Amino acid sequence: MRIDKVNILIFFLFFSILAFSQNNTRSPYSLNELGEINFLGNVSSVSMGGVESSLDSIEFNINNPSSLAKLKTTNYQIGTFYKSTGISNGTLTDRYNSANINYVAIGIPVKNFGFGFGVLPYSSTGFSLQSSESYNDVNSIGSRLFYADGNVNRAFLSVGLPLTKTISIGATINYNFGKFSYEMFNQYDEVSYGIYSNSSSEISGFNYNLSSSFTIPLNDELLINLVYNYHPSNNLKSFNTQSIFTTTSSTINVESLGDFVDIDLESRQLQNTSLNIPQKSVYSIGLEKKNNWFVGVQYEDKLSSSFENRFLDIKNVSYRDSKVLSFGGYLIPDATSLTSYWKRVKYRFGIKNEEKSIIVNNLPVNHFILNLGLGLPLSGLSKANFGLEFGKIGNDKNTIEESYFAMRLGLSLNDVWFIKRKYN
Repeated sequence: MRIDKVNILIFFLFFSILAFSQNNTRSPYSLNELGEINFLGNVSSVSMGGVESSLDSIEFNINNPSSLAKLKTTNYQIGTFYKSTGISNGTLTDRYNSANINYVAIGIPVKNFGFGFGVLPYSSTGFSLQSSESYNDVNSIGSRLFYADGNVNRAFLSVGLPLTKTISIGATINYNFGKFSYEMFNQYDEVSYGIYSNSSSEISGFNYNLSSSFTIPLNDELLINLVYNYHPSNNLKSFNTQSIFTTTSSTINVESLGDFVDIDLESRQLQNTSLNIPQKSVYSIGLEKKNNWFVGVQYEDKLSSSFENRFLDIKNVSYRDSKVLSFGGYLIPDATSLTSYWKRVKYRFGIKNEEKSIIVNNLPVNHFILNLGLGLPLSGLSKANFGLEFGKIGNDKNTIEESYFAMRLGLSLNDVWFIKRKYN
């Protein structure tokens, strides 16, 4: 087995992401279920709208563990992203930027199957809102502030097994861990003291998903790829705490806080609650001419209408079943060209339309995405995947609209392990 500088770098990043992660959003829509999903897939598949039915023998798809069955070389992966977002309420627009490691993973083929493992910052929540609203017929809230922050990280182990030359199955088990913090301040008219609430939820638990891939050769060059991913419903544990303070100012500091009390959540059966990860099914089909072109379509159905967070009960937020329709593909002008590097580049494109599960003030929220990308060949079988994303969440009917631009960079590095030497 060869250990070189690339191996050391990858393992360093692998363990450093376990020790450190940062919030990647200030979106009010990050209150959606476990927050805004940071990890949507490999850069290569995200650049095709998230379509997962392009199967690759040198890069395994983290979202599709059955792809490990076709892996031919040890595959190191790291993905990063930069995102610039504008949030508008129709009058004012606020901009923020975020960047982070998106995933670190290793896929390893052995004699009769393939396996992979990695870590990723799965989701995040982070926003600050201010509003005024009626409290009752006598009093009204002069100001209301709501702040949220936190993330859920995920460590995973995947296995892919070939059943025949054309059929493969796979499974992934994930361990989820993280913490959400919430702050709320209410100031009532004609009342000297406001109420400041500080609460948190520590999230932990396992979930898993299953996948299958079926390849139908039409002739020596053309293939039809069918992929099905099933994510059963699972519950994560949430350990909750809450404290309430009186305060004389909306600027929260030691001087402004007065009396406080720790809320007895155990007596209210809110200290230990569960957060449901809804059942999800993903259906993907693609037509591919290997190392030349690919087009595919994908449909995702998530049964999220029954989701609830008993500890964080927000009156104007409800949920519906989420649906996603994606279309994407790639083109390689000439994979064997010796005279032009750019003819060997894989040019990717994709579009995605998502009906998000969150409903705010009885208004559904939709998300539209346009993706463009490049697969840049490096030495050997390695490659760098670069992607651009343009997205919009909400519309003129919603109170808040988000428009964003994101850049993604993924490295897919390859090596050969577990190969017995023929010569000494």
